Amino acid sequence: MALPSSGQISFSDIGQEILGDPAAEISITTAVEGGYVEINQESASFPNNEQPHSISEWYGYDHDAVSYTNSRYYQNDGTGDYIDCTTSTSPFDINSTQDLSFSFWVRNTGSKQNQMIFNFGNTNANGNNRIFMSYSANLNRLICRIRTNSVNFDRQFALHDNSSVTGISSSGSGWSSSSRGNVNGQNFCMLTMTYDASQSTGANAFKLYWNQNECTTQSSANSGTRTGITSIKGRIGENLQATNSAGNCTLDFDEIKIYNKVLSSSEVTTLYNSGTIADSSQTVSSGLITEWTFDNNNANDSNSKYTNTIVNGTITAY
Repeated sequence: MALPSSGQISFSDIGQEILGDPAAEISITTAVEGGYVEINQESASFPNNEQPHSISEWYGYDHDAVSYTNSRYYQNDGTGDYIDCTTSTSPFDINSTQDLSFSFWVRNTGSKQNQMIFNFGNTNANGNNRIFMSYSANLNRLICRIRTNSVNFDRQFALHDNSSVTGISSSGSGWSSSSRGNVNGQNFCMLTMTYDASQSTGANAFKLYWNQNECTTQSSANSGTRTGITSIKGRIGENLQATNSAGNCTLDFDEIKIYNKVLSSSEVTTLYNSGTIADSSQTVSSGLITEWTFDNNNANDSNSKYTNTIVNGTITAY
């Protein structure tokens, strides 16, 4: 049988669907812990002795078991750590016609310092020709930028000026492990940058969401000329051109996703999932170019768009 997409669903229905046994029954036997309610077997055997996942993580009712029996994240501890991404065929281009969105979960584990969160572009040695998000400790800003031949097209957001969204009210304390702002129960926040390529100004082209809420107060913006850039190289947690060049990134990462469209505010809310980190293929799959989930204990991206190498960083189970 197939479970309905709406209406009431009984535990018998769920048991029959996931166990393939018309006589199967399951019941709730575990108390609420950390916001989750576990469903456990009552009278039938699960395939391969696997227990079903938390109710809050059931998207589509057929989620890949690996993702939730072995849920992991990537740790960038600030000592030359990063994920190096390379490809011979660019998964997307960076220009004035290709819309893009980058969404990911991060947990700050260090002091107030510069953070190069991600950047994708070409192999230009001086750091030009790329799209990126970074954090400026001096300005307490998240910067969303396309840099083309030394020219910036960007929009910048001071976290303290958007304190109602970020939860960070002081520029002095900034963003750090002791000042994480609005985070979920595991101290992660979800950051989403959308890029509307049709817009002629950086102020109109970029949007930044902290969790499910848009940061609307702009600190600065630039509208330099954009030309075509291929995304044949990327780094997560470090600059493209050199390690330790823009601060040592001290962030934990999970569910990094790249889309070839501008995510809507409702789609960002869906991805945020009330603070529960979930596989995006079961939430917003439309326009998804690729993602890094880390649940298979490696840094492979889901669609094999890049060859990914972890430098010094580690993948850790929750």
